[in-house]
Amino acid sequence: MSKQTLKRVLSVALILTVGALAFHAAIHFHPDASSEQHCQVCQVGHVAVPQSAPHVVIQSPEPVARFTPAEEPAEVFEVVRDSSIPRAPPA
Repeated sequence: MSKQTLKRVLSVALILTVGALAFHAAIHFHPDASSEQHCQVCQVGHVAVPQSAPHVVIQSPEPVARFTPAEEPAEVFEVVRDSSIPRAPPA
């Protein structure tokens, strides 16, 4: 079997399976209400559909009254020299 034929056969099988499950869920019923509580098909059918989020209105930016430039850092560097390793006193 070529790859294209295999893809077609698997696609048709997937479409038929999904269609059969949808048809079964559409005609599914229970004679009494107590058995509906444990039925997974009914539980999936009663799941709440998520609602869309409310639209957010973007406000236009307000002009800035003044601009203060950032201060430039001072170029003062401190030399740190610590050539000795601190040691604890002997016990």
